[in-house]
Amino acid sequence: MANRAFHLKRSCLAIVFQCSFFILFLIVLQQTLSIWLWLLSCILACIGYFFLLKAPRPLYFEHLQAQEWSLLKTDQSVVQKVMIHHLVDHQLYIVVHFQKGQHNSLVIWRDQLPRLEWKALKKLAQLL
Repeated sequence: MANRAFHLKRSCLAIVFQCSFFILFLIVLQQTLSIWLWLLSCILACIGYFFLLKAPRPLYFEHLQAQEWSLLKTDQSVVQKVMIHHLVDHQLYIVVHFQKGQHNSLVIWRDQLPRLEWKALKKLAQLL
């Protein structure tokens, strides 16, 4: 496989998914809590979401050999070598599980990559 380097951009699908889940969560809370507890939970959820937005996101992801990959995140200046445990394809996104203790799992959404790179990543997910 010739192109095994993936330059990731920000995902609009992830933001839509998170916002729809957030709205559904607030509707359920509104039905079960008093208005003051609901407002307090809304404020805490918004604060938590803004901290989630500040989390480092991956910029560059490349398959080197076998289970070895390179990874660059926004908060890093050096490309790190990581070992992949396995890739799980969920059609709309692919979850990358790393070896224990290296990194948290990485979710790559379909709109983060061009169509050809997305297909190449799906093939790699099937092979690994």
